[in-house]
Amino acid sequence: MVKSAARVFELLELFDAERRPLRVTEIVQRLDMPQSSVSMLLKTMVARGYMEFDAADRSYCPSVRISFLNEWAMRAPGQRQDMQDAMRRLADDTGESVLLGRQSGLLLQYVSIIESQRALRFSPSPGTLRPLHRTAIGIMLLSRQDDERIGLLLRRYNAEKLGPTARIAETFRAIAFAREHGWYESASLATPGAGVIATLLPTPIRQQRLAIGVGAPVDRLHKRRRMLLDAVLAAAQATAATQAK
Repeated sequence: MVKSAARVFELLELFDAERRPLRVTEIVQRLDMPQSSVSMLLKTMVARGYMEFDAADRSYCPSVRISFLNEWAMRAPGQRQDMQDAMRRLADDTGESVLLGRQSGLLLQYVSIIESQRALRFSPSPGTLRPLHRTAIGIMLLSRQDDERIGLLLRRYNAEKLGPTARIAETFRAIAFAREHGWYESASLATPGAGVIATLLPTPIRQQRLAIGVGAPVDRLHKRRRMLLDAVLAAAQATAATQAK
């Protein structure tokens, strides 16, 4: 048995049993693991987007990304549609890549992605991290937060030099558009030549906001904007209705 792999499963099983955030000391006591090993494992899982860290009370909790791993294997044929089904339908209807994202600290993380079958496409890998303010999905997620918190996030991003300097006034203009219209379209923000049309999912998943979008080369996205936008908005509403059942 590979010890490091076994510890990952033991950790996830502990959270499943406790069903609440846990601190390092609690995990060490319950699993009888060295604190250094637990800390390293948790930091790795946070970096990969599988674990959330709450700095206020120093606790950890599995992220929403865990919920999307192999959930398809647990459903019987004919069972009601879930978010992954909605994403697949959106991909079929548009022929473009479909992306689901969440906030991870100062960054956006793509939780789940369905790749377009077109030769020329935009398809980052699941788990990929991007600056929140440089993605359409990130702008949508920021749009639900108050201006003071957004300003703090952007200034902290700039202070930590995580990437190109965030242009705060420009980002607030983008957020204002997203708030007014309920959607946002990016063009060559995080990836040159690629863009995304995104909107929020109305219903939080495990108390966390998610946003969904379709991604494609910028020229194709612009030419098909009306059709793609309608499809994205419809998918978000359908998902909300499903979650409410």
